[in-house]
Amino acid sequence: MLDQPMLLPDLGHLPGDRPTSVALVAAGAQVAGGVGDALVEVDEQEHSRRVASGLDAVTSLGLLDRLLGLPLGEWVRWNDLSSEDAHQLQMAPVGVADQSPQGVRRTLVPPATVALVVVRSSSWRRGLRRASTFEPFAQRVLVLNNPRRDLDSVIWEADVLGVGVWVQAGSGVEEVLAPATWRQRYVKAAGWRFRERAYRSWLSTAPPAG
Repeated sequence: MLDQPMLLPDLGHLPGDRPTSVALVAAGAQVAGGVGDALVEVDEQEHSRRVASGLDAVTSLGLLDRLLGLPLGEWVRWNDLSSEDAHQLQMAPVGVADQSPQGVRRTLVPPATVALVVVRSSSWRRGLRRASTFEPFAQRVLVLNNPRRDLDSVIWEADVLGVGVWVQAGSGVEEVLAPATWRQRYVKAAGWRFRERAYRSWLSTAPPAG
C-alpha cells in the first residue's frame, strides 16, 4: 500500500557525509536582480544519478513547487494529488520521479548548494544593491575593483545588510568586512531553482562525465 503524502515540504536534505565537488563558477548565481559568481558545492551522488538518467538542471518553478509537496523516496497515490499536480508530474523528465499506474515517488533532490555569492563591481552603490538581491539564497560578498577613499564611512551599510566587503589588492583581495553567516529561513521553489541554475552553470564548465 502506498504511503500518504507528507504535509510539510521535504527539500531532500540528505546526510552531510555525501561526497561533494567545490568550484567557483563565473556567473553561477542568477536572480532577477543580477548575476554573481558562485562557490558551488555539487552533490556527486545526485550528479551521477542525473548523468545516468540523462537529466541535467531542472529549472521549472512550477514543477519544483510540486515536487516540494512530495516526500523524498515515498510513494504517493495519484488519487491523493490534484489533477493539475498529477499532470505536471506525469510530464516531468525522466529522472525526476518514479511512476507507476498507482502513484509517483520523488527521486529528485537539489544537485548543488551555493556556499557563497561573489559580486564584483567598481561602484559601491550598484554592487551593494546587486549583492543584496541574493540575501534569501546564500552568503554574499562584494568585491570592489575600485574602492572609494571614504570606504570606512559607508561600510556600515554593508554590515547592516550582512554583505561582506573585499577590495582588490594587486593580484588578490583584502577582506574589509566579513560576511554575515547565512541561515535558510524557509524552503521555497525559488531557492531550489537558484541551486539548479548554479548547477546548470557548473555543468557548462565541468569536464564531461566519465
